[in-house]
Amino acid sequence: MGGETCGGGLHMIDINDPLRPAFIGCFQDTSTGRAGTGYTHDAMCIIYQGPDTEYAGKEICFGANETALSIADVSDKANPVALSRASHPNVAYAHQGWITEDHRYFYLGDELDEGQARSGQAPEMEGSRTLIWDVSDLDDPILIKEHFGETFTTDHNLYIKGDLMYQSNYMSGLRILNIRDPESPVEVGFLDTVPWDESVRMQGSWSNYPFFESGTIVVTSMQQGVFFVRYRPREVL
Repeated sequence: MGGETCGGGLHMIDINDPLRPAFIGCFQDTSTGRAGTGYTHDAMCIIYQGPDTEYAGKEICFGANETALSIADVSDKANPVALSRASHPNVAYAHQGWITEDHRYFYLGDELDEGQARSGQAPEMEGSRTLIWDVSDLDDPILIKEHFGETFTTDHNLYIKGDLMYQSNYMSGLRILNIRDPESPVEVGFLDTVPWDESVRMQGSWSNYPFFESGTIVVTSMQQGVFFVRYRPREVL
């Protein structure tokens, strides 16, 4: 039933009993998604502890829904509520994003905008683009900045741990950005898994995992394999 009714949106499953997972609800904002079904390409769901006190302790989902960022309160799985939606300039494919640990900012990647820019449809783009949303009011997310990276390749999956953002950018590999100033990310390290090519092709680093307590970062690169690396900040003498 769930697979037929969720329209590609959130398909919620109760796994309190791991051996007996049970479908418990859908959420789809039909004003988003290319087909108008509320399709969610990727979502991040959290128990909200951010500045919007109205939703403290609620389960909030941030959906990258192809055409827009979708925010929903899914605390009641039988009656989830759309809180807001917002799009960005030259939207091509709102793909995936991650929230800061204080739940104030959401960084979103658009997977196809670099390709559009290279074809002349968005000449103002200067590099790999990351959308920075102020989500301190969940009912009114505000795009406060478009950050352009030091390379011009297609961005894919990004994750945040502390003050660092770990972004897999296909043909330019893993890019590590310091977001201590959330509105002005600064690249502080990288591992280019395909150093001989900086095109917008969808090859190279697809994703990464920076959450091990050891500090080891796992970086996947589709044709090159898996890399295990560690970020070491530069020492200033």
